[in-house]
Amino acid sequence: MFIKKLKLLNFRSYQNLELEFGSKLIFFIGENGSGKTNILESINQFATLKSFRDNPEEELINWKENFFYIKLDFVKENFDNKIEIGYSKEDSSKRKVKLNQNQVKKKQEIVGELKTVIFSPNDLSILDGGPAERRRFIDTFISIQSKNYYSQISEYNKILKQRNFLLKKKNIDQKEFSPWNKLLKDRAEIVFEFRKDYILRINEIFKKDLFKLSNGKDQFEIIYKPDFQSYSEYEEILKSKLAKDIQLGYTSVGIHRDQIFIGTNGKDITEFGSQGQKRSTVISLKTSQFHIIKSESNLSPILLIDDVIRELDVKRRELFIELIKEAGQTFFTTTDLEGIKDYLGSLENEKEIFEVKDFSVKKLSSILVI
Repeated sequence: MFIKKLKLLNFRSYQNLELEFGSKLIFFIGENGSGKTNILESINQFATLKSFRDNPEEELINWKENFFYIKLDFVKENFDNKIEIGYSKEDSSKRKVKLNQNQVKKKQEIVGELKTVIFSPNDLSILDGGPAERRRFIDTFISIQSKNYYSQISEYNKILKQRNFLLKKKNIDQKEFSPWNKLLKDRAEIVFEFRKDYILRINEIFKKDLFKLSNGKDQFEIIYKPDFQSYSEYEEILKSKLAKDIQLGYTSVGIHRDQIFIGTNGKDITEFGSQGQKRSTVISLKTSQFHIIKSESNLSPILLIDDVIRELDVKRRELFIELIKEAGQTFFTTTDLEGIKDYLGSLENEKEIFEVKDFSVKKLSSILVI
């Protein structure tokens, strides 16, 4: 996969920005707060339709405007493709998406068309943010790979929201919950099987990469701990928990409460892990994501590396360099280029450098070999 053009209109700090790319390695240099990360955030939108910084769409609009429009031209399997995303505060339908000029009616039709893996300082929240953050990472990952999964988890969440709304109503006939229980059960079974399968495969690669990064010191594993070992009886369980759920005002059991353990000997990494161990752990999670995407789709994902290379020691940099060699294209943000040759000097790729200053972007060189 290879990105050729990016256009941003009223997205974050950019009122009107158009960029063209012709190299495998792209650098955006600038001070913190200059708008570098906003560019990576826009690219990731085309892969997931979400902000990797977990911001709602309203906050992605330039503060002076009521809408944003972004467009990406990219090559996939030797064919040119174009994705357009528009979002308006005033339009009742809010967001509109087009793939190759055709209106996209369902989100699952577009999520995963562009394959990206992002590394950012926010990644530590996968570990420290609790069960919800770990589920969010897994759900986003699997959704990029499977349109069916994206559809099932989205529907599950909508049905769950409706059931929770009913639980808060007074004097409701308990028979009204029966169809919602059945719908939740049907989707929960599918989501459960996907999660079980993918977490097993992630764990295999994760353990190998973490072993390399820690010189064999850290032998952590990822274990799926679902709320139930099987969701075939989920409908009956929901019935049995109904009185409790009415009292609580929300659904107390289900895949939305699944746990994902990361650690060793029954101890989660949050209980003992140093910052270095946590950093190696999230890097290994992301490298697992990269390799599974590449092997399953036979496509080289695009890497988005947000200001993290400089902080890495030699061992972690080596792992990044191996990934970059396998990637279709890599976009970096950094405060300056000092020392970059030391980090990436073994990469014999042509590089393009863009300076980001005062929310504007200027190309410093056409194609430069550092």
